[in-house]
Amino acid sequence: MKNEIVLKNICVSYEDKNVLSNVSFEVKQGLPTCIIGRGASGKTTLLKSIVGLVNTTRGKIFINQGPAANNTDKPIQNNLFGVVFQKDALFDSLYVWQNVMFQSLGNEDNKSLILKSKKILKNVGLSTNDAFLFPNELSGGMRKRVAIARAISHNPKFLILDEPTAGLDPIKSNLIFKIISDLAILNKVTVLAVTSDMKGALKYFKRIIILDNNKVHWKGTSASAKKKPTNLMKDLFCKVQ
Repeated sequence: MKNEIVLKNICVSYEDKNVLSNVSFEVKQGLPTCIIGRGASGKTTLLKSIVGLVNTTRGKIFINQGPAANNTDKPIQNNLFGVVFQKDALFDSLYVWQNVMFQSLGNEDNKSLILKSKKILKNVGLSTNDAFLFPNELSGGMRKRVAIARAISHNPKFLILDEPTAGLDPIKSNLIFKIISDLAILNKVTVLAVTSDMKGALKYFKRIIILDNNKVHWKGTSASAKKKPTNLMKDLFCKVQ
């Protein structure tokens, strides 16, 4: 069975304010999916709802046909998810290899973990020599790649990314998007990302979901979005020119 996420009429409210309203879509293995929208459209809240960091007030989330945990006491359930947050959240006092293999520290000998980390670092376009650097010695793009490496270190079924190219120039952004696209094939991981980069989304993702006013404005293939863009799509595209 291929890994998939299904959302049905998801609503999230904070203090009587609707953050998400009746959001429904599917994310399937082999079809990397990207959520796009203006600021405060509910994109990050939606990701947090899927991994269990935010409770929904109504609707259902299904992970591989089973109900997702709607309990913020049990976030990122059962290691199904590898998550990259907008802020990379690396530990500056630990080597890169320790950051990558953080979940396994103390469970295996260091030699084994270092070898595993070097293999994963290669998969995100980093050198094996980078394993013994500290995060504060890395560029912004390298830090993003280390964060992705950590997210895939336990072979998750799903890779969830919140603004993985935030703060990067177009060249580095394209590199990160290419790595994510390649991982979807190499690791057979189901990918769902949030980005503000419409241009990158259309180039590297198979399916697009656009949020506006806390609702789904449009969903479909990137090919369809290129062929018949809505006015909002054109506006979002122009912002990254």
